[in-house]
Amino acid sequence: MVHLLPQRLAIRHILPLILLMVTLRKQTLLVLDDDDVFHRIMTLANKPQFFKNICHFNEVDVVIAYLKNNRNNHFKLPDVMFIDLGMPGKDGWSFLDAYAEIYGSLSKRIKVYIVTVSVRKVDHERLSGYPFIEQLITKPISMDKFRALARLNDLAA
Repeated sequence: MVHLLPQRLAIRHILPLILLMVTLRKQTLLVLDDDDVFHRIMTLANKPQFFKNICHFNEVDVVIAYLKNNRNNHFKLPDVMFIDLGMPGKDGWSFLDAYAEIYGSLSKRIKVYIVTVSVRKVDHERLSGYPFIEQLITKPISMDKFRALARLNDLAA
């Protein structure tokens, strides 16, 4: 009986970690960025699969159409989105304006993170006008930061 006590303690301490990892694997991340290297970094940072799935996009219109087409399908909508502000053509600002019009009609709340190289104060102030933004993350994003965000989103879900 004395030998079982440490095993019970170990299981009690490990079980929350196992449950956390199982829950994390249920989350889906959508990345909207024109930088192929950033997409690759997100894929590499996801090992060992913090997010169940990462959907990669580089065009605003495609993401908005996807969200609109699946607005009533809870399972097809991402749980978290990383949005780059500085893209050629329609940029992250265009996405935010379009998303502001539809986010209230989506069947679930999606956590939106802005991932950008911009450190301009005017950009930070402008972002405050979008109530659905969780946080601004300045690039480059480290693997540790990515994993911390994955864990944070899992715990808040």
